[in-house]
Amino acid sequence: MPCCRTVLTASLSVLILVPSALGRSATAGAAAGPRTVSSEVRAACDAAYAVAAKTPGVAVQRRTGTFRDETLRQPVFGCGLAISGSFARAEATGDAAVRLRHDFQARGWQEMAAYSADGTDGTSFAFRKARVACLVRGTWDGGAADDPKIPAMDWYRVTVFCTSPEFPENRSL
Repeated sequence: MPCCRTVLTASLSVLILVPSALGRSATAGAAAGPRTVSSEVRAACDAAYAVAAKTPGVAVQRRTGTFRDETLRQPVFGCGLAISGSFARAEATGDAAVRLRHDFQARGWQEMAAYSADGTDGTSFAFRKARVACLVRGTWDGGAADDPKIPAMDWYRVTVFCTSPEFPENRSL
């Protein structure tokens, strides 16, 4: 019996190795039946959707369900968005991740610094307000900074999920 099972979560573009026994219990819990999100979580997701949908050059898919992320100890139930876009088409207004960050700040949400990271190939940040938390993760191909022959690509993907109760202020790696 292998020690681990590989789980690929396409909506988050994250590869997570989960011990086999844990993978079965997490899957069993997710299949417990239909669940609905609270009105607060739905409102947070509605606001994020409105911001993302107004970003030039994007396609947005929304779903309710269980979400997994490498920064969280356990899967969470909530509402999520899968956004794909073009940097070139959003150049004048900013890409979806930039616009989402500004919107959360403008609406008085508190940033959860432990979830923030930025680099040439992506970004990650989380905000919370009342008992709702939203995690945003953007990924793209930033090219090679030390080799101009390998330019950055035009595409990007952003995933968002909002849940309640909010996940811990500190990452639990």
